[in-house]
Amino acid sequence: MSMEENLTIIEKRIRSLRERIGYSQIEIANMLGVNRSLIALWENGYANISLKQLIKLAYIYQVPIDYLLGIIKEIDNYDYHYIDTMDLKSIGLKLKDIRKTNKMTQDKFAQKIDTKRSSISYYEIGRMMISTADLKQICETFGVSADYIVGNIKNNITRNKKQKLKVKDIKEKVSNK
Repeated sequence: MSMEENLTIIEKRIRSLRERIGYSQIEIANMLGVNRSLIALWENGYANISLKQLIKLAYIYQVPIDYLLGIIKEIDNYDYHYIDTMDLKSIGLKLKDIRKTNKMTQDKFAQKIDTKRSSISYYEIGRMMISTADLKQICETFGVSADYIVGNIKNNITRNKKQKLKVKDIKEKVSNK
């Protein structure tokens, strides 16, 4: 299995976009205020991209965060207003609204996306930056747009929901065969 086969969609897309636009890793690193080696680590799947950096990459490349995360396959024609910073309190309010719209407690919401309740609490009050993995999980579980959550669009775009299989579900399916 090649290294390319092990990369996630986000890693493939950030490299592909950088190369298509014609930026070097050094140029992107300078725009983001990070070392070139971090860009290489991201592109090769050895480091996670923070939401803060993901927002900046979407701004630089002028592409939806939903596209970078692999939530949508193609860049759509929606009217995005790309931002290069994030507002934790605004993100938190949107997360709380998504949770309440789905009539869930913080505990149930956390279980649904496989994270801690305390993380959900901190996200909602704007005390902690949501992890990119949790953001993607929320979007895929509840069919919401990451661009809506971070503020690139004013109204939510309904996205396809994806069911995440849990270990117990897989074991149950295997034992029933």
